[in-house]
Amino acid sequence: MIYATKKLLPITLLLLAGCGGGGGSSINVPPAVSPALPATEVANAAPDGPLSQREAFRLLQQGTFGPDPDQIDAVAAMGPEAWINQQMALPGTQLRPTLLSGRYDRWNEYINSWWRIAIQSDDQLRQRVAFALSQILVVSGENGLGSEQEAITAYYDILVRHAFGNYRDLLEEVTLNPIMGEYLSMKGNQKPDVEKNIRPDENYARELLQLFTIGLSELNPDGTEKRDADGIPIPSYTQQHVEAFAHVFTGWHFANAEDFRWPKNKDFINPMVAWPEYHDMGEKELILGKVLPAGQSAEEDLKDALDTIFNHPNVGPFISKQLIQRLVTSNPTPGYVKDVAAVFNRNINGERGNLASTVKAILMHSEARSGHLENPNTFGKTKEPLLRLTQLWRAFPPDVIHSDFDYAWATEELQQAPLRSPTVFNFFRPEFSQPGEIADNGLVSPELQILDENSIITLTSRLAASVLWSHNYTSNPNTKRITINIDKEMQLEPDPDALIEHLNMVLLGGQMSEGLKQEVKLLMASRTNKNAASLRVVEAIFLIVSSPEASVQI
Repeated sequence: MIYATKKLLPITLLLLAGCGGGGGSSINVPPAVSPALPATEVANAAPDGPLSQREAFRLLQQGTFGPDPDQIDAVAAMGPEAWINQQMALPGTQLRPTLLSGRYDRWNEYINSWWRIAIQSDDQLRQRVAFALSQILVVSGENGLGSEQEAITAYYDILVRHAFGNYRDLLEEVTLNPIMGEYLSMKGNQKPDVEKNIRPDENYARELLQLFTIGLSELNPDGTEKRDADGIPIPSYTQQHVEAFAHVFTGWHFANAEDFRWPKNKDFINPMVAWPEYHDMGEKELILGKVLPAGQSAEEDLKDALDTIFNHPNVGPFISKQLIQRLVTSNPTPGYVKDVAAVFNRNINGERGNLASTVKAILMHSEARSGHLENPNTFGKTKEPLLRLTQLWRAFPPDVIHSDFDYAWATEELQQAPLRSPTVFNFFRPEFSQPGEIADNGLVSPELQILDENSIITLTSRLAASVLWSHNYTSNPNTKRITINIDKEMQLEPDPDALIEHLNMVLLGGQMSEGLKQEVKLLMASRTNKNAASLRVVEAIFLIVSSPEASVQI
């Protein structure tokens, strides 16, 4: 069901086949930091310079929500580093202002606002990295938080601002964000009181360690686990460490709260503030042998604790590998992870945690640019269902997204919606391995955790609705759906071979198999009605985007 490798591609294609088959306004803000440093700071960087169309498509597939056909030639001429630099210099499109400028009264409207930005924004690389970060530093509208739409978008905007910033700064903003405080119960966390049977809540402390920074096991610089003499992974922290961090994160609440325990004033936008009387000022023994002395304020404890965890050697490989998985390939080689983690640990300016340099290292590394040739048996990933849909809508950009467009219920059809994961563990885990051929080969396939017979059928149905019944040659111009524009394709329709080659490039980056080409050609030839030109075009598009080949990023 996914495509970790070309070697496994035929098997996974069979599995998939057997399973089923100018919008909203926005406000831009300046980037949080300066652009990334030169790509040459990463070991094994790919040569820079002009790209072929296929290579440009691959870069856009990794760094955007889907290649814009009008940009493929321009990016090919620019080369990867110039495109990355251009993207990093763009102001960030913010989600909260987009929400407030639209139908804020609707249930889960923040999801619709996200779709608009993903499809239409210019700062695609920033948005794609922010989405990747949202699957690591998870906050979700599930479990009652969906009503706090503005707060959720304000949280997401932290990720947008810091997508090319410093990971340490990002950690602090995330930690003090009130919606995160609500989601992982740090907000209102109190120092211990034996008489009142109060113990500090461990939820945020545990997830900060396990999911946001260092993971469960000690790591080598290349992201592989360190093991003891018996071959057992070495834990990176203990329960005592979790408890110590839980004590650190006591005494924080809403910025305007008038009462610590039952506040009526609830500020879900501004960072939480410290209440000294509720903070545990005792000594705390953290990881790496760091001991926080007694008597420190909540602010001092938080700063020292975040500095300590940020400087743990696991952070570089742990975060770098997950970003590689979200952008490029599910199974990066240890060398790829090591090279990128080295940049995270220290770029050529001596800065640790610079995400701009890290992202550039990921995309400019030789494995990102030519891993499909260097490691054909292990390179690639399954596309997340959400990305398959954004790629379709960006390949045939709609003339306009209706103000009443509503796809907030994407979870039901895609098993995935932005800022809507079922738990803090995201929609899928980075270490998930599909049982069978993939697991037997020691590979992982994260996205397959949410793909099965039912979800593939519902995803295929959504693609059908978004192509066959939602294009500008039949749809009502006032439709509340997103209507793809097929003007260019209609011009090519009289020449089936030319149309197929065009679709091959804009949808598959020129990698369409001869078998699929023949199926598309036969389908088009079978539609012989006098006025069937638009039907031939959209059915060709649907056959391609719903094919197993379109579900793989290689």
